[in-house]
Amino acid sequence: MMRLLRRCFLGCALAAALPLGAAAVQPTLVFGVLNQQSPARTAERWNPVFQYIKARTGLDIQLRMGATVRETNAMMGRGEFDFVFTNHNFRPEYDGAYKVIAALAGKPIFGVIAVGADSPVKTLADLAGKRVAFPSREAFVAYAVPVLELKRAKVDVLEVLASTQDSALAQLKAGAVDAAAVNSRFLTQFSARQGFAYREIYTSEGFAEIPVIAHPRLSAAVVTAVRQALVEMKQDPRGESLLESSGFAGFDPATDKQYDNVRRIYRGN
Repeated sequence: MMRLLRRCFLGCALAAALPLGAAAVQPTLVFGVLNQQSPARTAERWNPVFQYIKARTGLDIQLRMGATVRETNAMMGRGEFDFVFTNHNFRPEYDGAYKVIAALAGKPIFGVIAVGADSPVKTLADLAGKRVAFPSREAFVAYAVPVLELKRAKVDVLEVLASTQDSALAQLKAGAVDAAAVNSRFLTQFSARQGFAYREIYTSEGFAEIPVIAHPRLSAAVVTAVRQALVEMKQDPRGESLLESSGFAGFDPATDKQYDNVRRIYRGN
């Protein structure tokens, strides 16, 4: 009897010492990512993060996204993701279905309408009747925010839907559009990569960085493990190196309350 108890104790202690998921087979978790860049570029940036989470927790994570932002949103609405990197969950039709657990670290993001450095366009009024590239009508800081400001300014533009932030900026760089509405972070990254000089003719208020959200069906242990792995990446030399190569500043804890102004914009006020 004592030997049996000793074996049980040792087995339990070993299970507790192993990463989450090592003591029992865990299903592969599906992680959705908002369509801001091409699927190939998205995978290039996010797969190292998922590999780090697996090394820390034992959890397998698989990237999944729709062909368009609308499809990715619909997948989220149907609960097909366990975790999602998006701020579209604050739209009225999705709000409350997932819980914020973390967010990209760094300064707030801004919606920006940018033109080339030598463009004759100086103000929003100068864009009347002009071609303006947007990633998609589902984008938050790159569509909902600037479009609301254009409506307030009573400026009608010709919308060109480019499918991604990078595509919108590529069209601006090529001279195919007169302006592009994008996330400020992607604008500075694109400018650095492509050597593109620009001017901002509109910059919105600041919004909390895009969050990572979790589906309520997940256990508290799984959510805690993933949150902790994300937040501690920037404090771990190996994690810090992966973040740098992926172009991420890291992740911080976050709550739903930080996104109240996002909800306000989605309500149109």
